[in-house]
Amino acid sequence: MATMTMAEAESILDIVSVALRDISHRHHPVSALKGHDIYQICTALKLRIANEFLLLAGREDFEKQFEDGLNLYDGIPFTIMRSFVADDQVDSIMAVGVFNPIDSSTMTFKDKRLDDEELPSSFGNYCKSLGTNDPIYWQKVYTRLGLEYKSTSPKGNTPYREGECD
Repeated sequence: MATMTMAEAESILDIVSVALRDISHRHHPVSALKGHDIYQICTALKLRIANEFLLLAGREDFEKQFEDGLNLYDGIPFTIMRSFVADDQVDSIMAVGVFNPIDSSTMTFKDKRLDDEELPSSFGNYCKSLGTNDPIYWQKVYTRLGLEYKSTSPKGNTPYREGECD
């Protein structure tokens, strides 16, 4: 079973952010993701969503802020699948995304894991269903994501803050 710390998740999302901001080519080179695949990126994104839920809960503008974040996050996996190509194809009009999930002959997912991949907004709703008072919030989040919950994982229902656990 895989695991991911919050620090690793944030590091992955920082790498993705830097890669997406680079507009020096028609497409983004897959090497800019430093070996991270779409599944690791989606998991990191969901860990951030789980943490943002806890950080924003109780704020007067919680619903709007959380919803705005989910709307942004819903588009990230598709942007990554569309825009990252082999490094030697970054300027090609005919470049094919390295994370291209669809088999054009059958119009189905090539990788069946995508059939089960939960959208960020749906995962956000899951976090809301747990609520902020669940004493094993993080354990449930890790279980939902198929991650091993370890002694270095966030505890209880306390938001992660950089450097606290990892």
